[in-house]
Amino acid sequence: MKRLLGAAIYIFCCGLFTQAQKVTRLEAGDKGLHPSLIEFSSTNAPVFKKGNVVIVNNNDLKSSVSANTILLNADTDDLGFEHYRYQQILNGIPIENAIYILHIKTGKVLSENGRWIKNIPLNSIRIPGIAEADALKIALKKVNAQHYKWEDNEENTPAKATTEDESITLYPKAKLVYYASEDDATALHLAYKFDIYAKEPLSRQLIYIDAQTGAVLSTKELIETIDTEGKASTVYNGIQTVKTTLNNRVYSLKETTRGNGIITLNLQNRTVYTTAVDFTDADNNWNNVNAVKDQYATDAHWGAEKTYDFYLQNFKRNSIDNKGFALKSYVHYNKNYFNAFWDGSVMTYGDGNAFYGNKPLTALDICGHEITHGLTSYTADLNYGKESGALNEGFSDIFGTAIEWFARPVKKDWLIGSDFYTLRSMSNPNAYNQPDTYKGIYWYTGNNDNGGVHTNSGVLNYWFYLLSNGGNGTNDKAFSFKVTGIGMQKAQAIAYRTLVTYLVPTSVYKDARIYSIKSAEDLFGKGSNEVSQTIKAWDAVGVTENVTGIVYATNVPHVNAGIAEEVKVKKLYPNPTQNYLIIEFTDNKPGTRNAAIYDISGKLIYDRYIKTVQGNNRLQINLPSLVDGTYVLKVDNVHSGIFSVKH
Repeated sequence: MKRLLGAAIYIFCCGLFTQAQKVTRLEAGDKGLHPSLIEFSSTNAPVFKKGNVVIVNNNDLKSSVSANTILLNADTDDLGFEHYRYQQILNGIPIENAIYILHIKTGKVLSENGRWIKNIPLNSIRIPGIAEADALKIALKKVNAQHYKWEDNEENTPAKATTEDESITLYPKAKLVYYASEDDATALHLAYKFDIYAKEPLSRQLIYIDAQTGAVLSTKELIETIDTEGKASTVYNGIQTVKTTLNNRVYSLKETTRGNGIITLNLQNRTVYTTAVDFTDADNNWNNVNAVKDQYATDAHWGAEKTYDFYLQNFKRNSIDNKGFALKSYVHYNKNYFNAFWDGSVMTYGDGNAFYGNKPLTALDICGHEITHGLTSYTADLNYGKESGALNEGFSDIFGTAIEWFARPVKKDWLIGSDFYTLRSMSNPNAYNQPDTYKGIYWYTGNNDNGGVHTNSGVLNYWFYLLSNGGNGTNDKAFSFKVTGIGMQKAQAIAYRTLVTYLVPTSVYKDARIYSIKSAEDLFGKGSNEVSQTIKAWDAVGVTENVTGIVYATNVPHVNAGIAEEVKVKKLYPNPTQNYLIIEFTDNKPGTRNAAIYDISGKLIYDRYIKTVQGNNRLQINLPSLVDGTYVLKVDNVHSGIFSVKH
């Protein structure tokens, strides 16, 4: 009894004991949250104790410690900082998205940042009101797939093909968590968290089910793609040196010299990972040009090797988890499948479809892009939706491009996927219907594409381009800017430290600004030119110091009510379509137009401003989530065509 009482007193004191440290900087958190950033004086900083985070009161700057934590990971960087990433717990149950990162040097907490919930009710519900089996039924109804990965005998234990744990399967097993939405951290719900991997249609989602009411609280997409359309041309990287394995006089695309291995396997146009076989060669001269396009497998293998080398040589990082994570690539996924994706454990590449030339998406920058999604999942773990998802995509574009510059300096550019078909431009996002200004022209506010993650990433891409290369002009908020580039090496170092050291799952653009500036200060010193240009680059893309809570004008010119005299839509195809629409039209003069799509009931589905040139114009609109039905296209609010969607 005395021993139990002593433990209780210790926990009570741990939470209430205040310390007198000097706080040199404090960024207030959102409603219901502790400060998002705290910096302490190096001469008067709190002593670090494993398992504890430091809590600072916004009003009087008094601090206390909290031991309600789970350590997610810890590492040490080249500057001598130790970084501990903690998750908040309540009643021994983790709270989703509640993360604090402590930055330690010489045993003291110099700073910490993230999202930590305050004023949690001590009587929060801890016992589920509904059974896990019933919650799973609700989750499966939400996913509403025709077929799931675990339903086939071959698919029931596919994780054995991607991990060493023979007990792992893909059948959903719930984890009990507390969930709060990103908009309201004060409303905690006890929830079942399911990882559901669907085969048809393909998806992998985290589904949060209220453990009391059965309500669907949230979904989080895990499959992170490069986009859904593109056009390939040739094998992309010419003659390169790759590491292989010799076994029984046969070479295969496997190697063990990098981390725990680089492995590239052949799915033979199937979707069951356990059926994958080795790519083989008799003489280790991989010129396997054939009807099934096996020559593209070496692009994926070399791309994975170069991605590993990039992170090791530039940041001393041993694969995506910094522990040698084996990089597995699966080529020839499915038939007529134009996509590439990271699913949480492996990279997968389809062979494309006839419309875009039946070419696999194994280009170097795409390999780097997908593997970086894996790195993000082990570090910031940015949620794949809205601004957090746009940052997730943007960092993959940044490092996909940096990897291309690193591994193939004689054939480098600022385009994404240009080896086969340009998907995005980092130097000119507007050219591919992406915004180059925060909430400016082309900024997407709908629900398609997880809230426009492949569109709004253009702002981060352009920030990185300006920081590396420099540039000047006037943005969509009528702000004139001039940025002097600091070079790819320094810019990628700032981006890497921002992603790996400071960002958390719910980080948005304002956080990317704050922590990239802090990263530049860490690397190059406060007041340095690198810090100055980092700030100027953010100002240039409209993410300013006071961006939160301000509604900015998009500087879009007045759009005429009618277009009969100026714009003529000539073609609208394919019709019917499945996931994209191409519009060919002429415009009598260059300018800005509004393209909008409505369903048959008049509900607005798509709404975006586009830049046009005088004469012929061609616009491709991605529509990945439309259900079967009839839709109306309006340009500048004038009826301009009807098309249908049929899957």
